Amino acid sequence: MRLRSIQLLCFLGAGFASPVRPQAGPTIAFSHATVIEVDKGTALPGMTVVVANGRITAVGKDGSVTPPAGARVVDATGKFLIPGLWDMHVHAAFPGVDALFLPLLVANGITGVREMFSRLDWVDSARVRVRRGDFPGPRMVASGHILDGTPPIWPGSVAVATAEEARHAVDSLASAGADFIKVYSRLTPEEFFTVAREAKAKGLPFAGHVPSLVRAADASDSGQKSVEHLTNVFTACTTMEQPFLADYAAAVRSPKAWDSAGRITRQRVGQLLAAWSPEQCRALARHFVANGTWMVPTIAVLHSTAYLDDSTLAKDPRLQYIPLGFKQSWDPKADFRFKMLTPEDWKNRKAVYARQLQIVTLLHTAGVKFLAGTDLSNPFIYPGFSLHDELASLVAAGFTPAEALRAATIDPARYLGATDSLGTVAVGKLADLVLLDANPLLDIRNTTKIAVVVADGRVYDAAAIAKMLADGAARAK
Repeated sequence: MRLRSIQLLCFLGAGFASPVRPQAGPTIAFSHATVIEVDKGTALPGMTVVVANGRITAVGKDGSVTPPAGARVVDATGKFLIPGLWDMHVHAAFPGVDALFLPLLVANGITGVREMFSRLDWVDSARVRVRRGDFPGPRMVASGHILDGTPPIWPGSVAVATAEEARHAVDSLASAGADFIKVYSRLTPEEFFTVAREAKAKGLPFAGHVPSLVRAADASDSGQKSVEHLTNVFTACTTMEQPFLADYAAAVRSPKAWDSAGRITRQRVGQLLAAWSPEQCRALARHFVANGTWMVPTIAVLHSTAYLDDSTLAKDPRLQYIPLGFKQSWDPKADFRFKMLTPEDWKNRKAVYARQLQIVTLLHTAGVKFLAGTDLSNPFIYPGFSLHDELASLVAAGFTPAEALRAATIDPARYLGATDSLGTVAVGKLADLVLLDANPLLDIRNTTKIAVVVADGRVYDAAAIAKMLADGAARAK
């Protein structure tokens, strides 16, 4: 996540064309639709679905449900109605960035996001602006600041140097209204396990990176609800996990600390690749399954950050939605995480990416639960568009289209404990819906064929979606 790019965008919130407003009329009825039952992976043709006052009020066979008088009726013949999509790992709730990225998310059918690093007052501001119609946007569940060790990787993180500071940080985030605690890579084991205990005491889930000095199995056993980007999973799926972590810890204790640890990682990649152990990976999967630990692999960003040296990435037409400041910061020579990498390092990163795809397949086969997320704001991740790439990548890794669709609909609702209000097309659920021109159960890429989006009861038809996309491209300039 790029704070430098975010600062460059803060001026974008003013002086732009009038926002896309939700279309008038509180009630809409979709007639002759095929409703996708994402929980079952089945399709129900010939259905009428009525939305009023932000809720789904009726679902039934055509003829058994009569649209209310005055309702706007959408003929959905030949079209497919799914629950709104969720991107479960974004960085978008920043002044200026919100007005650019949040409408583009909605235009792509994303009606809910998990915001993984922002100030909580900025998140609240974005929520207020979306509710009053300043610009379209999805629902947001947010952690607030990252909780990291010392020195933190990212400016703006809450950095702790002791277990007691970690406990106080959790208390502060809980008091400020965080929906969950985001843990990060440089927490020591003592700090991390203190966070785990205190978050549980506060009734808050904790999620994020498995810290670099913590075993992935131990993070799962401690109650970490989700693991992002397969952090420390690659190492756990080898026969070298214990000696590698011991050497890594020694490097962190050395005079050059985390710089030395980074060199150790780059030097040992070949050994770790050679030490691949499906048996160890299956053992780890048993921890994840037993503990209910979710994976958010963010395959899109694993790919982009393995291929940043590939100039063809800069030819993606979706770059029209990315401001210059972001694009400049996506140059690996300008990024502190990548600027030291050699051609051999880039070759190794691609090999690691290939292994990570194997790991996703193995964990999925073993019954581990997955969520779709993109890590929006990182290099060559596009607001909304990349969620569809993520779903396609899950299918390429062995998921059925129905399983991939669940990872962005009903499974986020399950993860959030919100199946009473989200995740399926059913009476009483919040009105987050996407009408598609083709069946996503046959081809997951059909999630890109969007005819209508309903976000929190607000209806955006093809013309409104086209305007959001056009405004996004103009704003990015």
